[in-house]
Amino acid sequence: MKKIICIVGMLLAACVSYSQNVKVDANGNYTAIKNVSAPSGGKPTGKTYTDTKGIVYPVMISKNGKLFIVRTSKSGNKYNQYLKP
Repeated sequence: MKKIICIVGMLLAACVSYSQNVKVDANGNYTAIKNVSAPSGGKPTGKTYTDTKGIVYPVMISKNGKLFIVRTSKSGNKYNQYLKP
């Protein structure tokens, strides 16, 4: 029983560690802290997101109302980075 509780706790901690924390400035733009990946698709919001390296990305909104940006890895793979306000 203790092993099951421990495994469930570790899975929950892993899920929480993949979420994104961001700050919102006076203009409504988002500023980075960390990143997460997922498949792409959504509508642009007209807002921007600036990561820790100073790169500016347009903010998109998913069908479920979640905010994300589309990033490209060094190998050329595109993925969504979801934002957690």
